[in-house]
Amino acid sequence: MAQTTDDDAPAVPAMALGVILPSSNRVVERATEARLALLPGVGACYARIPYGAMTRWGADAYDEGSFLDAAHLLADAGVAALVWNATRGAALGFRPDERLCERLTRRTGLPVVTTALAARARLRAEGFARIGLVVQGDGAEADLVTARFAAEGLPVHAAAGLGITENRAAAFVPPARLRAAAEDLAARGADAMLIWSTNLPGWRLPPTLAGRPLLDATTLGTDALLAAAGLT
Repeated sequence: MAQTTDDDAPAVPAMALGVILPSSNRVVERATEARLALLPGVGACYARIPYGAMTRWGADAYDEGSFLDAAHLLADAGVAALVWNATRGAALGFRPDERLCERLTRRTGLPVVTTALAARARLRAEGFARIGLVVQGDGAEADLVTARFAAEGLPVHAAAGLGITENRAAAFVPPARLRAAAEDLAARGADAMLIWSTNLPGWRLPPTLAGRPLLDATTLGTDALLAAAGLT
């Protein structure tokens, strides 16, 4: 029998998944690679869009041209599904994410998911009544996202803003600071805590904290991508 060598193994994973992320994000790729390391034969391809294409807080639409370009480039790599792994959709009110998924699917033929829609589905399925929310920005951002969640029937019991104004800086928040913020929300009565930014390193925290579920935005987006590709 002929002996196999590393040269006989495929040079790339058999299945590829497409990830669209903001240009200033430093976390999504790290978190995604850590997750996919548990799935032999599955790899990710990445495309960045300009941070400005995400619009300003409170706007009601994306600049979809950048997303379409990214989706087409990822489709050229033969990806099985696409995710927009960013949380802006919640601040926009979720409808823009629904429209974005429909538009990208129509143009590429691929299943498309987003972090915001994945979070909404998970929170509804779990039926949490007192959500604790950690956002990277200030109180105004926390209030806006809280209102958007409430409009979807998702009650935010308490929110904590980290006061970060530059998106890139969020990646350098120590996990210990996130843990402390989540523990404070638990102490204030939250029955689940949500780290709501894909540029915060929430994926490095345990899935349970203070006896309550701790959800991370980036992980929610990645899990939705795996489900869209038929891997879970």
